[in-house]
Amino acid sequence: MKRLGFDKNVVYKEGELKMLHTSEIRWFIVGNLSKETLRWFSAGRLTRATIQVHEYLLLPDCDTVGVKFREDRFEIKANLSVFQPLSLPTGVEGRIERWVKWSLPTKGLPMFGQALHQSGPWLKVRKERNQRTYSAESGSLQEISGHSLPVTGCNIELTHVEVEADPSSWVTFGFEAYGPQSVTAGILEEGISYFFKGQGRAPGMKLTEANSFGYPTWLMNLGMK
Repeated sequence: MKRLGFDKNVVYKEGELKMLHTSEIRWFIVGNLSKETLRWFSAGRLTRATIQVHEYLLLPDCDTVGVKFREDRFEIKANLSVFQPLSLPTGVEGRIERWVKWSLPTKGLPMFGQALHQSGPWLKVRKERNQRTYSAESGSLQEISGHSLPVTGCNIELTHVEVEADPSSWVTFGFEAYGPQSVTAGILEEGISYFFKGQGRAPGMKLTEANSFGYPTWLMNLGMK
């Protein structure tokens, strides 16, 4: 797919540069991922489990921008708005945020990568991620399997996280809706409703506004300089 111009409010790709608009909600819980929670999340379905190590640039007192290397790509992520509160009858509360993400392949940019690694402190984060995906391309959400992701849809992830230089283990649970900027908020709302209607309340996890934020805020809260 090739969309020219940043004013189209769609997934952007020109050459190797990609731009993606998302609406997201995420929670962080200290502790290990339990088998009970994983069974709840999977609900008998085969989830795509992957292990990745991402490197984050630590930006002091900044929770609106994320800079990282992930596998073979370099990414910059910026917050577009003040969060919107979420409150469900089941007791789930959180913060919905809108983001835009630019990514480039690191291949062919060795000097760029070296300069970035010298620009400040970096932190390695190991993620063991379980993911389910809803496609919105047919006009309504449908869960899909496999490794190919839809152009418009919503990912739901449950991830065990370990951080370099931090003895604690963490679990992060979140929703990421993506596609044209004008529809991501609606897809996220539908995805959250659809998921919790089928799964019920999360065992072993308190999903509150106090522990709902993105990776930049979480890294900042860790207090690592």
